[in-house]
Amino acid sequence: MRYVDRRFLFPVMAATTAWSQQPSPAAAEAEAALRARVEQFYQLQVYKKFRQAEDLVAEESKDEYYNRAKQDIKGFSIQQIEFSDNNTRARVTIKGKVVIRTPFFAGQAFDMPVLGSWKIENGQWVWYLDRELASQSPFGRINSPSGETKGPVGNQPPARMNIETLMNLVTVDRTSVILNASNSVETVMVSNDMPGAITLALTDPHLAGISVEVEKSDLKAGEKSAVRFRLTGEAKSSGVVRLTASPVNKVFEIQVSSN
Repeated sequence: MRYVDRRFLFPVMAATTAWSQQPSPAAAEAEAALRARVEQFYQLQVYKKFRQAEDLVAEESKDEYYNRAKQDIKGFSIQQIEFSDNNTRARVTIKGKVVIRTPFFAGQAFDMPVLGSWKIENGQWVWYLDRELASQSPFGRINSPSGETKGPVGNQPPARMNIETLMNLVTVDRTSVILNASNSVETVMVSNDMPGAITLALTDPHLAGISVEVEKSDLKAGEKSAVRFRLTGEAKSSGVVRLTASPVNKVFEIQVSSN
């Protein structure tokens, strides 16, 4: 029986596994070329040099590109690339700092995903309008008043988003609190699932024998905060504490009582 020194097997196996996980040279080259074109395209959007981006748009989509309102993008970073059709088409997700110009947001910039479709045309990666992708947004499918499906892809303005949908992305886990001697502290959790930051503020927080405080007033996208209710005296009290989330101006009414 031939003896095999196992000390030399594992480095070889590890090297083989690592090599198998590496992208092929063709795939790596395609991604590098695509990233360069995506960076160039969106940097021109940031600089508001929309006409200079014409060479980065597919011939079939140039009219759509010119006719669509342009997003006010202040900055971006590439988040994800998904290839298809033997690395000749791709869907690219960027995180863009996009200004939403509606009375609700007063020109506030939000970090939000922007989806784009790309394909190789005449040997170069170009952006093109994908009808299916154009119906998607960070908040699901969006319909215009005419019934035509729209979404913030490429150059679609996010101001078309349904404001009610945005407001529903800020939530609390409960709307009533009861305090007593054996249960002197209660907490209401606020969740921010919007693509941008919100600010929390309390109104009508003065209840006899009860203190109310917000653990964290400024919440970034995906963050949570606790509103803490604490029994501080023996007086029985009841009332409504209002918590406002800006800039969407959503007001939560929390019924508070002590006994």
